[in-house]
Amino acid sequence: MEVLIYLIALSTCWQSNVAQSGRDLIENLKSLGFSEVELEYGITPTIFAELRPALRSSNVRAVSLHNFFPAPDIAPHPGTELWSFSSDDSEERDTAVRFTKRAIEIAGELGAKALILHCGQVMMNPRTDELREIYDAGQLEAASGNRLLGMVKTDRALKIGVALDRVRRCLEPLVEVAQRAQVKIGLENRYQAHEIPNSEDLELLLSSFDNRHIGYWHDVGHATVQENLGLDSQTVLLGRYRDRTIGVHLHDVSGYNDHLAPGEGEVDFTFIKDNLPSDIIKVLEIRPAVTVDQMRAGIGHLAKAGIA
Repeated sequence: MEVLIYLIALSTCWQSNVAQSGRDLIENLKSLGFSEVELEYGITPTIFAELRPALRSSNVRAVSLHNFFPAPDIAPHPGTELWSFSSDDSEERDTAVRFTKRAIEIAGELGAKALILHCGQVMMNPRTDELREIYDAGQLEAASGNRLLGMVKTDRALKIGVALDRVRRCLEPLVEVAQRAQVKIGLENRYQAHEIPNSEDLELLLSSFDNRHIGYWHDVGHATVQENLGLDSQTVLLGRYRDRTIGVHLHDVSGYNDHLAPGEGEVDFTFIKDNLPSDIIKVLEIRPAVTVDQMRAGIGHLAKAGIA
């Protein structure tokens, strides 16, 4: 059977939770037609030790890594939110910086172009369940929806300043490491109201650093969910930060459920393609429940839109 070679990368989050070994993971993704991958936080040190030589021998290239990578031994489980740059605990922030430095160095050793970061959270109630209930009832634009969104946005605006300053100070020591490793740090837009950054947060964070070392990583699904819930705008994110965009996570959305195969939801990928720079890193980031057939159909959907 002819093996297709896809023109986008695939995040290992699709299969890392069921991989028996690092070699099996890479060989399986290669057999499906991927020559580039994003290595994500679910990969343990043991899997990574097996995966690293498999990348070389199979000619599969890691184009990006997702913090924290590999999953730190001292953590109870893998994750992106193990330690926060916005924490009021200085030891937690220092730990986040320490393990992020390690991930940047590993990215450089692997020849990856970018390390993707989640930057932290605002200490607030995001009222996620309430927002979803209002959305499901079709009442986001009604008085009740406006009141709820107003409460969430006001609470966030009152508390974001201190959190953003902590994030910015944590990013500063990472820049020198990124410069040495020749890796760009990608600040990823987030999923819930309390998470950092949104489109306004990015203004301060990106303006604090030159574009040689820190850029914007656009997650299509996160932006769509935030837009659906009235929290942010995909158009603003794509337009305002186009010149700083270094990569994109591609997946579809139904309401507030993301990481679906493209074509399984509501995202207009032609619009996405028209508003993204053409020379950025493109990564398919789908949930483990997506089947091989759905994945292939999803890439076909992206190809029709001119992305893959």
